[in-house]
Formats: sequence, C-alpha cells, structure tokens
Amino acid sequence: MRKQTKFVAVASAAAVLAIGASMTSFAATGWVEEDGVWYYYDKDGNKVDDEWKKSGDSWYWLDSEEGGGMAVDKLIEDGDDTYYVDSNGQMVRNTWVKVVNEDQDDDDDPAEYNYYYMQSNGKAYTAGDSSSTKFRTIDGKRYAFDDDGKMLYGWVDTDSSRLSGEDDWSAQEDMYYCGNWDDGAMKTGWQMIYVHDDVEDDDMEHWFNFKSNGKKRFSTDGSTLEKTINSKKYGFDDRGVMVYEWTVSTGSNTASASSWKYFSSKEDGARKTKGWFKVVAPNDDNTFRHEEFQSTDTFAQSDADDEEERWYYADGDGELYVGEIKKIKGKYYGFYPDDDSNDKLDGYGKGAAMISGLVFMSVDESGKILRVYDDDIDSDDLDDIIDGEGDYGTDFDDPDVSLFYFGNNEDADGAMKTGTTTINLDGDSYSFLFSKSGGAEGKGRGRTGIDDDKYIYKYGKRMKADSDDKYIVVKATGDIADDNAEVSEIKSKDLRSGNVSGLTADDIGKNKDSETVKGAFGFTSDMYLVNTSGSIIKNKTAAKDGDDWYFYVDKKNIKMYLNNKTLKVDSGKTALMFPDGTKKLEAWKDYPTPNA
Repeated sequence: MRKQTKFVAVASAAAVLAIGASMTSFAATGWVEEDGVWYYYDKDGNKVDDEWKKSGDSWYWLDSEEGGGMAVDKLIEDGDDTYYVDSNGQMVRNTWVKVVNEDQDDDDDPAEYNYYYMQSNGKAYTAGDSSSTKFRTIDGKRYAFDDDGKMLYGWVDTDSSRLSGEDDWSAQEDMYYCGNWDDGAMKTGWQMIYVHDDVEDDDMEHWFNFKSNGKKRFSTDGSTLEKTINSKKYGFDDRGVMVYEWTVSTGSNTASASSWKYFSSKEDGARKTKGWFKVVAPNDDNTFRHEEFQSTDTFAQSDADDEEERWYYADGDGELYVGEIKKIKGKYYGFYPDDDSNDKLDGYGKGAAMISGLVFMSVDESGKILRVYDDDIDSDDLDDIIDGEGDYGTDFDDPDVSLFYFGNNEDADGAMKTGTTTINLDGDSYSFLFSKSGGAEGKGRGRTGIDDDKYIYKYGKRMKADSDDKYIVVKATGDIADDNAEVSEIKSKDLRSGNVSGLTADDIGKNKDSETVKGAFGFTSDMYLVNTSGSIIKNKTAAKDGDDWYFYVDKKNIKMYLNNKTLKVDSGKTALMFPDGTKKLEAWKDYPTPNA
C-alpha cells in the first residue's frame, strides 16, 4: 500500500454547500445550526445523540460527547463497529484514514499514525470473529486489522495481534510480516528485515522468506529447514532467518564434516549443491550463528585457524564428500576424513577438503579413506615411507595403506593420477605406478610388487638405486597383482656384515694379488639387483656398486656379493672357495641357484 493512498476523505465544496442548504431548511424538527454546530431535533423537539442521521447522500453522527452536536474529524465507535467522519462531518467510505497515534511509544508502538480502511458501508475493517488473522485485499495488496480496526504492521501473530516485543519475531511459530507502520501490506517472498538478533545480541539485517499465504518459513525441529526457491536451495533456522556460509544444525556433532553444509554469502544464501567451492573451513567469521558452538570443535580446525582456503564438493543434497574417493565427471578425487585421533598427523584437521599432491593414506576396499598419514611428502619423507623409518617405523604393510597422487596443483586439477607417472620432489624425479583398474576401491593405489619382470614397486614408487649406490638389492615377494606382495630394500652394509637372515658373510681366501676376498652368499630367489633406472639386472658379472663391491648375477639370481672381482690365485695356492667348500669361486655360475 502506498503511503499517499492513505488520507482523510474531504468533501468537495459543492457537497458542503448542498449540506448547508439542506440543513438550513429545517426548523424545530430536523437539522438546526446553533453557534456553528449542527444538531438534529426529533419531532418532540429533543436533540438526538449517538445516532446516524442522513442528509442527501451522506450520513452524519450526532455525538453525545458534544452534547448531540455533529461530529467532525473523528473516529466513531458505534456498538462493535468503527467509523470515521471527516471535517465536514460526513461518514467516510471506500478509503484509507489515518489518525494520530496518541499512544505512540518508540519501543512498543513507534507508529505516528494509526491507519484504518473504511468499507463501502463506512465500517472499518476489523479482525472480526475469526480465531485466525484475516487479511483483506485492498488495491491489490493484503492487510490485516485488529479488533478496533487499526491496520496491523511489523510482525503479526496468527490471532490478529501485533508482536511488539524485541525478540518476538524469533519465536518458533507461524507469523506474518506487514512492513513498517506507514506500509502495512502483508509481505511474501524474500524480505530483508532489521531485527534485534538474540544470538548475536545486536541489531542486524537478516533475510527471511514468506510463503504465498504470508507465513514465515522456519525450522520446527532444530535442524535447518531447506526449501527450493527459484530453482535454488535455501536454508532457514528455527527463527526463520536465512542461513548463510557454513551452517550446522542445532545439537549436531560439529566435529564431523557430515554435519555441515555451505550456503554461500549472506547476500546470496543459495546452498552449494552438486559442485565444487573453495572456502575457508568454519571459523567465527564465516559461520552462521557461530556463538552457538565452540569453534575448537569444528571438523577442520587447523585450516580454520590458518584461514586456509580449500576445495570442497557437495552432492545434490548439499552433503559434503568426506573420507572417500569419489568419481566426479569422469575423474576420481579424494576427500579428507574426519580425524579424531590424538597424534595430529599431517592429514589431521582438514576434514572434507579435497586431497591434492602425493599422499600416504589408508583406503579400504570400498573406497573409504580411513586415515591420511602424510599429505606433504618431500624426498626425505618418501625415503622414510619406503624404508619404514622415522615417523613410519611402524609396520605399514597393511594392503589398505599406500601412496596416492592427486596432481601437483589443486586449483588446476586435483584429480587422481593412474598408470605410470613421474613426480618431482625437491628437484628430483621419481617414477611411480598407480593402479588403473576398478573403481574408487582400487584406482590410484600405488602398486607393490614386481611388474612384468622388469621393475619393482613399493607403494607405487619404483625401487631404484641412486647415483651414488649404483645398485641395490630389493627383496620382493609377489607381483603387482598380488595384494599381499611385500617389497623391501636390503642395505648393502647389512649384506657385507652378514646382518641379513639366511645370508653368510665370510672371507673366502686370497687371490693372486694376495688380497683377501670377502663375500656374501646365500641369496634367495626373491632378492633382485636393480640399477639406477630401476631395471632388474639379469646376467651380470662383477657389477660394481658405490661401495666398490661386486655383484654377480646369473639370469635374475644373485649368486654372490664380493669385495673384489679378481678371483684367480697363483699356481700352487689354495683356490678361493665358496663358504660350503664344494666349489671354486672362479666357477661362480656353478654356485647353487638361490632357493625361494
């Protein structure tokens, strides 16, 4: 309702003249003007009061409070009905009337004027006998009135009363909003309203949404009420306020990412649905009604503290992907799990965020990510993981544990990599092999075992000697198709010292140069010699390593590891002998083939 439509009806000059002419025609009976005031006398010569009398087409009220004089500019209470007469005394019909609000109060009733609407019979619209608020359509808009005919404004209850308390709007019950005191039209759809926020203890502007019947939307059970409006999802709390940014239902486990949803900014509010979004994890600045939970209990506290933006993905219901590998538009992505462990490993405190880079984690056969052990792997970390040393001294031979790679730029990609992949760490290049088979339960897992009799992998990293070592010995049980395959490097120093179960390290005599020849013997068939490219060595005589010792390999079998490649002795001297004393060392290929 436009303010300018509310006015006190004023009779035209022609109407006033007509009234005067008709009234002066009366004598002792009927209308009589006395000292500028009109009265009406009955046939017995008595003044009539508290009655309506008609003159021409208009009705006039004889007011007992004025000694029976015709009322002007006044509300008239006639029984249960309310009327208004203008400055000419005429009953006002089919229009708005405004009357100074003598009870104006800045807190409870700030209206300067009270508004009434007079019907064609002159009666003001009132709440009537209905037990619920009744709205009247006037000039295409809908208005409600109280029992006295006053137009209701602001927050309005369902019993035709105005809610004037500071926090009344926040009640978890049906109510309407009818604008300011000079408006009064029932609101529908989106409305930004200035209210006192009882949670923030401050006056704030919030978005509300009202149904087509004018009732506000609100949650009835403490959760977030979600509604589709103009093809987008929006949420509302138990007060009816549109939620925004990170939102959690009352009483939910705030330490679990599955309890949270993201609803964009306060200016937008649409829920993030079936798509990616990059934001900071929940903190005091980006969480709706943050005073209702302790921020230290959020699912990604370390990210929140660091104000670290990360990528998240919400499904069609707005639920975050948490602790799983998921296929999205043909590619696979990993998402951090909730982590309530006490040892605070690198993957802690990042729940539901997209995983990127090279990570060491445990993934079960359903594709659920059980734990992220390391997500910031450098070359030293990689060595520790492969060797089972440092932070990884614990046995990680569980088949659920492996390395995975999700690219090196989370903003550009972040998708899981499969197959043969080269990864750069600290300026060095490493060759990896990640599974290409299966779905989320199998893809991307670093392979462990022998691949096509050419290379050996552990957690996906190709086992190879560095340039200083030249060669290393790798023990491998099973190929990459064997989920129970195990791979480990045997250090050369342990071979030389005999500190390897089943191997013998011993002096075996002096060669023709009178040099003592030492060696390690008893290699098994699951021990392989690999070079700096990771290739399994086959048929190699006197392969010199970085410690100036020599490997002897027949086919794929390591026969011995010696400190000297000169195996001949001078005539008359005792030949160099294998530790079992059965063969001359110079006939090393005759040494027994290693047993499995």
